Amino acid sequence: MKRYHLYFRKVSGKIFVLLFSSWLPLSLAAQEQKSVLVMADEAYNRQEYARAAALYERLALQQGKRAKTAQLMKLADSYRAIGLFDHAGNWYARVTTMPDCPPEAWFSLGEVLRNRERYEEAKAQYAHFTSQKSDSMQLKELAIRSCDSALLWKQQPAQISLSGLKELNSENSEIITGVIKKGLLLISNGYRGMQMNGRMEKHPAEDKRTAQPFYKPYIYAQYNGNANGLLEELFPELLGGYRYHIGPVCMNEEEDTLYVTINDQDRVLPNSQKGPMSGIRRLNIYQSVKQNGKWSVPVLLTTINKEGYSSSYPVLAEKGKLMYFVSDRPGGQGQADIWYSEKQADGNWGAPVNCGPVLNSTADEAFPTINEEGSLYFSSKGHPGMGGYDIFRAIGSRAQWQLPFNLKAPFNTGGDDIGLILHRNGYEGFLSSNRQGGTGADDIYSFKDAHFFERLPSAVPPAATSDDDKSGDKTNGNHHSDGNDTGNHTGNNNGKTNGNQTGDGTNKHKLTPEEEKDKAELEKLQFYYKFNSTELLTESRRILDYVAGIMQRHPKWKLLVVSYTDSRGTDAYNKDLSTMRCYSVINYLDDKGIDRNKIYYSNRTRDAIQNGCLDGKPCTEMQHQQNRRSELKVIY
Repeated sequence: MKRYHLYFRKVSGKIFVLLFSSWLPLSLAAQEQKSVLVMADEAYNRQEYARAAALYERLALQQGKRAKTAQLMKLADSYRAIGLFDHAGNWYARVTTMPDCPPEAWFSLGEVLRNRERYEEAKAQYAHFTSQKSDSMQLKELAIRSCDSALLWKQQPAQISLSGLKELNSENSEIITGVIKKGLLLISNGYRGMQMNGRMEKHPAEDKRTAQPFYKPYIYAQYNGNANGLLEELFPELLGGYRYHIGPVCMNEEEDTLYVTINDQDRVLPNSQKGPMSGIRRLNIYQSVKQNGKWSVPVLLTTINKEGYSSSYPVLAEKGKLMYFVSDRPGGQGQADIWYSEKQADGNWGAPVNCGPVLNSTADEAFPTINEEGSLYFSSKGHPGMGGYDIFRAIGSRAQWQLPFNLKAPFNTGGDDIGLILHRNGYEGFLSSNRQGGTGADDIYSFKDAHFFERLPSAVPPAATSDDDKSGDKTNGNHHSDGNDTGNHTGNNNGKTNGNQTGDGTNKHKLTPEEEKDKAELEKLQFYYKFNSTELLTESRRILDYVAGIMQRHPKWKLLVVSYTDSRGTDAYNKDLSTMRCYSVINYLDDKGIDRNKIYYSNRTRDAIQNGCLDGKPCTEMQHQQNRRSELKVIY
């Protein structure tokens, strides 16, 4: 990936086959070979790598053993630039057999093998690499050390699984970039030919580097985290008029200010002797503000962007007062670095500052995200990893950071793993990856992990516990009660808690007859789940709509959500399952306008079986379902 293109990088194999078969005839005269070589070199210099790969490979097949080393290196580099790593690896391997093999061929072959998780073979290739540059030798040592770490991490993956979002992944590329109230934000070049927002692009413009359409931002409107959703182009009336790559975008908490990455638009690019070059269209960050229900025309952030360099992938922290972004400008630690800017008293953004050498490396850092205050998630090629971009988490702020922590398998693989995003509930997450076995290029993967924050080092501290409540479990930094009090507060979003606890009998007042009636109505409700599922049934959603109405009448009330499982499955698994059922209820009520800071939860398993369906006792499915339920208790 080039520094100026921080996330647009892969093309499917089908496109290459089409290019190869349609551009080139099956025979070449000697005179033609020179012209094809010239065309190949020109395409390579213009960074039209899909076309260059087709032309160079045609020459290589025609010339056989007479093929020049420099041409084969450009062929392999072109394949690697468009993400066809197996093709690239085959040609790098051939170069390493040639007497004039350049040292970088060994390193590049090692990188491709590491991408394919063939770590022992990769180490053997790295060992051949030598350089007079100290940075290059440091990268070699890092790569070998990373192979050893990857072999160990693969043997000890976290006990969770990731699954591709089939309803979103196309044969091209989709990258998750954020979460807003309405749903998931993503960028894609795979939807340009789809009917969307009442229109369809029959012939979308293509990025000549990859022979793929340019990226656009989209929103996937989820329903309570389930598969039902609506995919739409994001703000087509605002962003649809721009050419080239558009996105990603981020928004402030109020969702009335938008920051978007956009390619240079009308700048004249350099020319070669054979016509206009693809050149480098830099990435810049723009801002748009929503006033009276209408978005303003995006304005270039002059203090954030730097002439002649890229600035991209903005993300906000500290309630919108701090922006992190990616740039390849001078003054960094290596190639693309993560920088920050602070919002000034007048509302403008201050001069960017590099996040420093602990966070940034001599290679690329990119794809920053914020999932909880005080931590930054990002992807890097310069810290010890499994291959390509790995996802890391670092605790700190601005230019002060603890050593980044590699999230390891299954979050990371030998491929590019980027942009980890957690839903507001703090346990449902998403990331993008071009790992093997996907649908297309970059695919979106999802996971659910009730103990995500627990698995991370130096996680946000849990709430304080009282002496009679120390036996409860802790999940996401929130304390679980034993079901007899209000114990566990959901706290702020993404696994944080404000430390409040309300025991039985605390802050209670005498209820009015109307309040007594509403309390009794809430506490007699039960809603159920299918086997091994956290999805709310249609009837359960109807009940929770009723619950939301009552809670809105009593804004000072709090709720304790108590969720249960049946007896099948291990206690550890069922503990997580009942926790996620609590989250399903909390998420639904939050979407209905009930402040999640007013909702506590308790997860119960076989200790709360109420109909004797334990230890192999024959029970009907209806009897098991009676135990797969959630209930409510009112705190007042």
